Amino acid sequence: MKPILFAPFFCVFAILSACTVERAEERIVAYHANGAKKTSVWVYPDGEILKRNEWYTDGIKEFEIPYKNNEPNGEFKRWTGYGDLVLEGEYKNGKRHGTWTSYYGGHFNKKKEAIRYYKDDLPVGDWEGWHFNGEKAFEEHYSDNGDSIGTWKKWNDEGTLVEENSCFKSNENGHFKKFAKSCKILEYNECVMGSRQGLYKLYYESFDAPDSTGASCNIAKIKEEGAIDGCEGDVYPQVFYRADGSIIKKIEYQENDCGKAIHKTSWFDEQNKLLRETVFKNINHDGSEGNSYGLCEGSTSLFCAETSFVQYGYGTLDSSTLSQKNDFSQSIGKYKASIRQIKPDHKLLYEEFWDTNSSHGSTLLVTRSFYPDSMGGKMASEGFWSAPPSNGTSKRHGPWRNWYPSGILKDSLNYVNGERVGDQFSYDSTGKLTIHKTENGKNRPVIMHIPGAN
Repeated sequence: MKPILFAPFFCVFAILSACTVERAEERIVAYHANGAKKTSVWVYPDGEILKRNEWYTDGIKEFEIPYKNNEPNGEFKRWTGYGDLVLEGEYKNGKRHGTWTSYYGGHFNKKKEAIRYYKDDLPVGDWEGWHFNGEKAFEEHYSDNGDSIGTWKKWNDEGTLVEENSCFKSNENGHFKKFAKSCKILEYNECVMGSRQGLYKLYYESFDAPDSTGASCNIAKIKEEGAIDGCEGDVYPQVFYRADGSIIKKIEYQENDCGKAIHKTSWFDEQNKLLRETVFKNINHDGSEGNSYGLCEGSTSLFCAETSFVQYGYGTLDSSTLSQKNDFSQSIGKYKASIRQIKPDHKLLYEEFWDTNSSHGSTLLVTRSFYPDSMGGKMASEGFWSAPPSNGTSKRHGPWRNWYPSGILKDSLNYVNGERVGDQFSYDSTGKLTIHKTENGKNRPVIMHIPGAN
């Protein structure tokens, strides 16, 4: 018998003898909302999976994954809703492996969008992608262990570099750069072990034509510079610039506080002349408690305001370092205060006392003002406030009084939740009663009393 005739004879024999061959059957495991099949699995009678398919709502196949030993294994393909191939790659023992190529959809003769490489499902090697017009879109680099390495880059569809990044855990010292369409730099950050740390710079956007040589792309007008996390070295100030290069504001931090506690904030005019300044004297290392001081308007040396800021408990200024404290020596420290200031074009010293440990958050309790010592140094006004509701602000609540410089009472008012309620009195500079009325809130009748009448 000749061997070449054995196979055909065997096949015919198998058919005539009703011999069966096991074949996989399709099982639908998920449906779209319109009733069309969404996921189907081809399974042999013994339960082994041959392949899995996903489908669009109109019945066109979305992708197909072959299986072996019930794991994805073999060539993978994905198509658009029009049947165009957009992704192909390979699975090996359930993991992505080898070259994976993506394409732009439509009838573009498999125009490549990107090429990526995998080993045991980890990204490896040099990845790259392209814009639709063929210009390079990105490049990424991975080690054999799947770690991001080297310098990654991105370009726009005109071929201009828009991003450069080596800020990865695998790089002890890296950087991140972002560029505008003009190729001029917009942002720069130093990185340590994948974390943005160290110097940073922000720049004004330039709309010039891109430099084809790339020589000037790292040069632009600086907008802001400073440092992130000063724990590893010097504590750098933050500086903000106008487009002409003059300084707008500078923020300086206390040393040895990891850049958390502000020491001084300064503002400048276009000629870099100091306009005003706030100095912070912190009690604790993170800057949540301490005192701040503000310069007087038009002065570069005199402080006209101070604030006690706290994280827990009450903020009090029992003594003052206000530059003009000699003008208010009779008043400074007389009462607990959280904020103290001399307002521009005002002769009085204003104080506020806040409860910073309230269940309502920071709550204003009392406001006062004082005449300067040259006018007698007495209290000019005092008023009390209510605790604010959860969705509102503090309102006048309780007695509010004003005095003449001589100490004679000018008026005595009473408030309940922001409205005048009860007896209200006004006096002239000699202390004579001039107005007496009884109020019961806004838009309610007012009872006027004639002074001296029974």
